[in-house]
Amino acid sequence: MAVIKRNKSALSTLSLAALALPGVMASAADSDQYSVDTLFSRYSESQNRMKIDAYQASAYLPLTDTLNFRVNGVKDVVTGASPVTYYPAAGKAKMIMSGASIADVRDAVDISASYTNNLGQFGVDVGRSSENDYNSSFFNIDSKFDFNQKNTTLALGYGFASDNVWAIDHCPPHCEGMVGNEGKYRRSGVGGDKQNHQGLIGITQLLDKHSFVQANLTYSYSGGYLSDPYKAVYAPWVTEPYPNYADSGFMHDTRPGEKHQIAFLTRYVRHFSNLNSAALHLDYRYYADTWNIGAHTFELSWNQPIVDHWSITPKFRYYSQNAAEFYQPYYTSQRTDGFYSSDYRLARFGSVSGGVQIEKQFFSKLSVGFAIDFYKRDYSYSINGGAGSPVDNFTFSILSANINYKF
Repeated sequence: MAVIKRNKSALSTLSLAALALPGVMASAADSDQYSVDTLFSRYSESQNRMKIDAYQASAYLPLTDTLNFRVNGVKDVVTGASPVTYYPAAGKAKMIMSGASIADVRDAVDISASYTNNLGQFGVDVGRSSENDYNSSFFNIDSKFDFNQKNTTLALGYGFASDNVWAIDHCPPHCEGMVGNEGKYRRSGVGGDKQNHQGLIGITQLLDKHSFVQANLTYSYSGGYLSDPYKAVYAPWVTEPYPNYADSGFMHDTRPGEKHQIAFLTRYVRHFSNLNSAALHLDYRYYADTWNIGAHTFELSWNQPIVDHWSITPKFRYYSQNAAEFYQPYYTSQRTDGFYSSDYRLARFGSVSGGVQIEKQFFSKLSVGFAIDFYKRDYSYSINGGAGSPVDNFTFSILSANINYKF
């Protein structure tokens, strides 16, 4: 089949030159060639916590100059340990870990299609993700419209996900002989269904032939079971033993049944043709939700092509959030609303991260990339308020490698 190469707007051309970022398999997103992408990454936390090996493969299929498809598959292998809860000791929070017993595999697949005509670009994406204790089905629809002589692009999108979550425990000694899956059973009394709706409106404006700005506004609504079935809360008024603990004084993580979220992203990208087509990428993102979490994210990256089709992209990111209104490392009295969580992800904290990707292109058909990223989370790094504790501090690293081949 002959593929007719379509003309790209100035904004589209600049975007392709400027948005080469670490860890993103998007090299064929606006190409007229069939291609296959593969990505491997290893996530590793400090203190012998979580480790995740992620395998991703993607096939891009441009059937005509107006219609293309993409098939994407992901497998995550998760092992290690994670904080379960905290308890007070000498006026400080002490952590209880799950032990190195976490072992899970996530398989996900999604199929997307994109159609372009004189009105704009229209896309749909449908997928499913499954784990031992989590299932998710989702779809997204999006559209883009160029106007103002193709110097301005309006983006609209909607996404929906329907999830089911529960907890898996290892069978304790008293239930030996029960029918189960390799000595595991589903914990009763926790878990449930949840749904998420998300809408997006964005605008991208070409400033000149070397730069553009972008602004996106996203609204999300989540409803249903939003607690974490594996997290516990220290609650001294509780007299019944918590699962897997001999002592009383603990209860399940319990959060509100709905959450409204809003996020605003603004982005500036500048292309430097006199520096061998380098690109500066600046992002700021503000987030807020009805759990009283507010967050700021600042990100800077620089994509630098060098010699013989090599390129290097360093980046830096700073993040800060305040705590959810019902979060505490541990509780000494009951709350009137009945909501309790000691999940470190809902605490006040700040983080700094940085990394670099090196990529090499061969014969205009094959590109290979390697990246390393480091992250440090610390309670003292936050510029926001709310409860938190130094016991939540940790670091992690991500190593990744990707290959893209165009046919």
